Amino acid sequence: MKIDPKREEFKLRISGVELGKHSFSIDCDNRFFELAEIPDLHEGDVKLQIEMEVFEKMITLDFQFKGYVMLPCDRCLDPVKVDLDFSEHLLVKLVPLLGEMREEEDMWLVDENEYELDVFHFVYESIMLALPIQVVHPDDENGNSTCNPDILKKLQELSGETQKEDQIDPRWEALKNIK
Repeated sequence: MKIDPKREEFKLRISGVELGKHSFSIDCDNRFFELAEIPDLHEGDVKLQIEMEVFEKMITLDFQFKGYVMLPCDRCLDPVKVDLDFSEHLLVKLVPLLGEMREEEDMWLVDENEYELDVFHFVYESIMLALPIQVVHPDDENGNSTCNPDILKKLQELSGETQKEDQIDPRWEALKNIK
């Protein structure tokens, strides 16, 4: 089975690496978002800088994310550019004969004989958690929405129809007063 070269970029070699600090740069581009299979997110460019410090039985990883992703607007479904600039920290403890990796809050327990550390899923989760809950086009300087005007007009029409449906026939309204 052939592994995508983009996926391989997220495997950090830890076996035989000298003690001290090491730096890595990875581009989370459109190919990354395709591999991650993030719904509604297929375009973006996030620069990832990883600072790895190796100790005798521990590794610290500091991740710095900076870039943007394109997401659909929750109001009009047109694309919205969402800027990202955040950092994450991960502690990796190397333990004897663990067998498989285990996760505990902000720490991974990894077998000390492991050759490499795959941070692809950690990067994916970090980006997903950094995305805003609600994505809408920002308002202009006058406080007006910059969403697609055709969609806004249609939403206005539809919200007017629901208000009409919510009005109760006066004959039925009188029944509310009977007790």
